[in-house]
Amino acid sequence: MTRRIILWIKVAVAVILLGIMFHVIRPETIWAALKSARYELVAIGALLMPLNIWLQEYKWRYLVRLVRPEAKFWETTGSLLGGFAFGVVTPGRLGEYARALFIRDTPPLKLVGLTVIDKFYNLGCTAAFGLPALLTLPWALDLMKMNGSLLVSLLILLGVGDLVLLYFALDPRPVRSLIYAAQIMVPKGDKIARLFGGLDRFGAPQALVTLLMTVAHYLVFLAQFYVLICSFTRLDPITSSRGAAAILFSKSALPIAIGDLGLDQMVSVQFFSQFGVQAEAAFNASMLLFAINVLVPALLGLLFMGRLQLGGSKNRKGQAG
Repeated sequence: MTRRIILWIKVAVAVILLGIMFHVIRPETIWAALKSARYELVAIGALLMPLNIWLQEYKWRYLVRLVRPEAKFWETTGSLLGGFAFGVVTPGRLGEYARALFIRDTPPLKLVGLTVIDKFYNLGCTAAFGLPALLTLPWALDLMKMNGSLLVSLLILLGVGDLVLLYFALDPRPVRSLIYAAQIMVPKGDKIARLFGGLDRFGAPQALVTLLMTVAHYLVFLAQFYVLICSFTRLDPITSSRGAAAILFSKSALPIAIGDLGLDQMVSVQFFSQFGVQAEAAFNASMLLFAINVLVPALLGLLFMGRLQLGGSKNRKGQAG
């Protein structure tokens, strides 16, 4: 199956999921909820977007400077936003790995390796907060109450899993040793060495900074979701954070649609209905979050496509030489 066919399948999935949503929630109720929204809260959610992007850019620039110390703010910003532009048309935002193509005079494989590190921290944070949040949703609690030993076992497993994630997030040495061993044992180990060359300078101090920036970005995301859903309904911060964390984890675990469009809205409606939130409120909050955090940055990323072409040309000339 070609990549183009897979891409169109993902597009079809997004369209089908949105179609189901518009069948379940009448468009007129969605529009009525939008007209009666508290726009001052929507504005706060939108104003948090620059902080959201800056936290991601700072972390990315911090990582890039491990292999290219002279990297500038606008260079890494263009790389990050350009990656967003590619990521919005791929499930699970896998296209963000293309951010390596926007930075010149640096081996692309090393930058892809740094993107892997960035994604590891993002996914680790999503799992560490999202899975426990998922298990605290009313339907999950009802299931586990029927089996007390299952509840205790899951809590222990979650605790151990979070501690393991935290250990690897704070001390990259075991992962680095494993990669070095793989480099020696597997064919084409030199490519693995280039891919994770950035790990040579990624120690405990760098790991701590990366972890703190990741958690800060995650908290901003939770704050955005809270103010956006409160623009349509009343909800306390704890309940909103539980729902938002569970949604982020679920859509990361099931990257079946382009830009998670459709899937994000369906999961939001299903999860927040557990707390008595009306479907149109959960749908609108999710759509606004998609527009603010995904669509707008992706459109900004299109402005940096010229850098991609220039960088690609320069790389090709270097390889030809």
